[in-house]
Amino acid sequence: MRALQKPLNTPTLSESSIVLIGLLLTIVGLTFRDTAGITSLLAAVGVGLVIAGTVYLAVEASEVVRLSLVFIALVAMPLLAYGGIVQWIGGLMIGTVAGSALYRRVSK
Repeated sequence: MRALQKPLNTPTLSESSIVLIGLLLTIVGLTFRDTAGITSLLAAVGVGLVIAGTVYLAVEASEVVRLSLVFIALVAMPLLAYGGIVQWIGGLMIGTVAGSALYRRVSK
């Protein structure tokens, strides 16, 4: 019974290491080019990790609020690549995430 109550010692990554991994993937993806498009995929995953980790670190709130803002930021970033009203919606969403992160930091 004691073995069932023993906590697992699984290694976990901190948020700052996720941001660093994202930066590394972005640098590798932007520096090297291939014909298959794998480095473009690495760069996209790297940018996503940097954004997610940065938003998660910047917001001082409950985990549900943090994860919600990370999800909004990850959905809004690709919208900035389009034009017209879609780009404005993406910019508004990114502004909402930034404003919420600033509000959470200042209010504490």
